[in-house]
Amino acid sequence: MARKTEPETPAAEPVVYGEPEGGGCDHTGCTNSEAYRCLYRDRRAVDCAWVACKEHLKVVEGRAYCMRHAGIMEVLVLARQQGQDLLPPDLDDRCASLVRAVSQDLNEPVLERLVRWSDTNTSIINDPAIRYTRPDRLHHIPGHWERVWALAARTGLLLRVGLRVEDARPETVVLTGGVTHLVAAVPPWIERRLHGDQYQGSQSELVERLAFQQQLLQALDAYVEKYGVTYPKSLSAASS
Repeated sequence: MARKTEPETPAAEPVVYGEPEGGGCDHTGCTNSEAYRCLYRDRRAVDCAWVACKEHLKVVEGRAYCMRHAGIMEVLVLARQQGQDLLPPDLDDRCASLVRAVSQDLNEPVLERLVRWSDTNTSIINDPAIRYTRPDRLHHIPGHWERVWALAARTGLLLRVGLRVEDARPETVVLTGGVTHLVAAVPPWIERRLHGDQYQGSQSELVERLAFQQQLLQALDAYVEKYGVTYPKSLSAASS
């Protein structure tokens, strides 16, 4: 009897790294001398100057980036998979990465609330893509990056929860319920960076992130307690 041959596993694509640099890794406290330049290039063809070892680079679709720009590339890849082809934001534009970071903290508790607020006639929309909306001066809508969750019925949306960061306010996170801005706040770790404060360690940052998460969730809870999960007619018309 002929021996059954197992299908060959395709070889993994080699990772592309940036130019090697001799000055070592830029990550604070890292002593690795073998380091490479981040491969991020923005929409203006400006390259990231960050240099890091393999431990402090992150690979996205076979290319190695610094941690901040890897997060942005993951946003762009997911947007492309969802049908929105976006140019890489300017080198120092942190809007998309800030939405991504905060939405990751919020995702589980927001979904828990949507399950609690739903019934057999509703469905939960959990859209992981972070999309960019271009400025609309006619309707006074600023350019912004946004992540959305929603409750929907056959007649349309009952509750839309948005987390956005606007171009004009790149340090400020805005939480929306329907078309209402529930809270706009600068995360404490961003406040520290703006004031030049030193990094306080992972435990302190975790406490800050949990406190900021609670601030946003309390605003969402208060909104739903006041208005419920059905848009008033005026809001439905405005959001369509």
